[in-house]
Amino acid sequence: MQKESDWLKSKEVEKELKISSCDLMHLREAGKLQFKKKGNTFLYDKSEVFDLKKK
Repeated sequence: MQKESDWLKSKEVEKELKISSCDLMHLREAGKLQFKKKGNTFLYDKSEVFDLKKK
């Protein structure tokens, strides 16, 4: 089980990848970025975000 600190919120991912919320939504819909939803919040696996950043 992953710790809470292993996940990033949408705003943190947008800042890290330097993308808009719309671009982030497209990454989710295309299946390029896995996520989980907790209430109204989308959470993204931190290691996957950094892997995507390297590309």
